[in-house]
Amino acid sequence: MIGELTRRGVIGLFGLAFISNAVPYMSVPYLVVIAPLLARMESTELIISIVTLAIGASLGKLVVYVISRGVGGVKRIKLKLRGLAVAINTYKKATFLAIFLAAATPIPDDVIYVPVGVSKYNVLFFFTAIFLGKLIITMLTAIYGITAARVLEEVGVPEWIYVPSMVVLTILIMLIINRINWIRVSEIYEEEGLGKALIYIVKSLIKLK
Repeated sequence: MIGELTRRGVIGLFGLAFISNAVPYMSVPYLVVIAPLLARMESTELIISIVTLAIGASLGKLVVYVISRGVGGVKRIKLKLRGLAVAINTYKKATFLAIFLAAATPIPDDVIYVPVGVSKYNVLFFFTAIFLGKLIITMLTAIYGITAARVLEEVGVPEWIYVPSMVVLTILIMLIINRINWIRVSEIYEEEGLGKALIYIVKSLIKLK
């Protein structure tokens, strides 16, 4: 299915990003797929593909938001998530940042988006944070893919080997990033600023070794 979607150009990329992000807690790791794809693109095609993927992913997460907002009407679920909903509405600035960080990094982001939907957080702010985050993670994925492909080509690794190698390397990087407590990052940013938040991220990466 993924292969068929990506063969359909921009529409295929949009579909891949949308489907991968629209199902709560069942996202296809599409970043693993698009890294080698973006590595083969140049100039206008690359820019269009990055924006298309970001829009598709953002609209997919908007589906998650709408579903969560609807589920939030169920009394039992609403009572269970009441504390989170109150916190989200109280600390709106931190919530925006948390949504942005979740979108800008390959973490299990629906853990954040579901209570955000239940709380009926401003949909325009939600979509804006998602789109900006998805745009950044897609651009970083493109930069990573292009750099990795060039390095492997210079080393003399044939394409039929370096494409699978990029996929494996991307998975490893995602696993490392997923071990960082991004909720704590957003809290530190809110309380102590960007510098302290970056220091926390660096320290977390060092501890992983």
